[in-house]
Amino acid sequence: MTRLEEYLRSARNRAFVGRTAEMAAFRSALAGGALFTVLYLHGAGGTGKTTLLRRYGVEAERANRQVVRVDRFEPGGMISALLAAVPPTPAGTAGPVLLIDEFEHWQPVEPWLREEFLPSLPVGTVVVLAARTPPDVEWTADPGWHDVLRVHEVGDLSPSEAEMLLDRHAIPRRRQPVLAELAGGNPLALRLAVEAVSADKDDDEVRLCVAQAVVKQVVGDVPSAAHRHALEICAYAEVTTEKLIRATVADADAVELFRWLCTLPYAVCGPNGVHVRPFVRTAVRTELQWRDPLRHEAVLARLEEGTTLTATAKVESLPRPEFDVAVREALRAWRRPDLLAGNALVHSRMVAASEASAEPVAALRDVLQSTLDALGEDPRQGKPHRALIATYLGGAPTQEAAAERLGLPFSTYRRHLNRGLEVLCSLLWRRETTGIELT
Repeated sequence: MTRLEEYLRSARNRAFVGRTAEMAAFRSALAGGALFTVLYLHGAGGTGKTTLLRRYGVEAERANRQVVRVDRFEPGGMISALLAAVPPTPAGTAGPVLLIDEFEHWQPVEPWLREEFLPSLPVGTVVVLAARTPPDVEWTADPGWHDVLRVHEVGDLSPSEAEMLLDRHAIPRRRQPVLAELAGGNPLALRLAVEAVSADKDDDEVRLCVAQAVVKQVVGDVPSAAHRHALEICAYAEVTTEKLIRATVADADAVELFRWLCTLPYAVCGPNGVHVRPFVRTAVRTELQWRDPLRHEAVLARLEEGTTLTATAKVESLPRPEFDVAVREALRAWRRPDLLAGNALVHSRMVAASEASAEPVAALRDVLQSTLDALGEDPRQGKPHRALIATYLGGAPTQEAAAERLGLPFSTYRRHLNRGLEVLCSLLWRRETTGIELT
């Protein structure tokens, strides 16, 4: 092994965090727990699938297994290239460990690979397929593959894992909350944020750097202007439905656009519609607001126009002054579920529309948290946002302690806090009266 290769491997190993279930599944397969195992990893771009494959390769080599790494080939030469890449297995040895990345590009030859090539490999073979999309039904519905195939969705890191990753990159603790909020646990976004911080960029510059990279590398090209508009709507709306697409994207097939949104690897489909993962949502909004402020405002306006309140028509809003008072009381009672249960906002339209509305306290917290997140996405509101978080969610016992934690004179801290409360109440009021989470 060359010195550079050894250094790269060591650095990657130090930066690797989490993925306990995926590593356990691979080690079990490697240890011979089954005659033949196919691990299918899927997840949005930037979730660390390639990193996992590298780690699998290291584990397999340590176990003295033959490792075959396969990258994407040209469509016309996939079959011949794969056959050439997998050498014969010597008699008396376990089958190879075959690692195929970007498996979504193998669709032209997937039937051959599933029905002919993989079944021809020797006993003990371990195959790992990594793709942005889940396996087709031909894999999951086939009784023959049922006991052989193991499917793992590679999602975001947990908050503790994200903190561990930032610690390993020596990111100061005072900057970690902003980075964790920005990246939402996505490993690519976290590493992009680390790179930007290492280049001495401030929080607003970090936010823009990460947004531009995520839009380019994770979102990528979209089929048409209508698809891009639908994605923008999905990034701004709390939840997107076919009805909302029909009302906001002119002269387009709402059915096709909604189904397309549901297929995106960074989208989450639920009983109320579809939404994109927080790190993509933040990136799309930040990049659009920077690139085309007028279009940013136009998307907001179109979204507001196209939104109806039919789902919450029977819920009446508080008058604005009482609403603002209830917001402040809810923030002060953040750690007291008993007090939150009695807050007037549990009966509000925005809480009734929340996905967590079956449990009013959880729904109220969800609404407050997501609106605070939206406030934090606005580069102009960074200081007020941090003042709100330190005061109400950060556990500071007093406002003086919150100011000290932020390193601010008390008068400056109070100015930022009052501004944050003003903007937060406005955002929540707009959400209450329109049904849409807006910035």
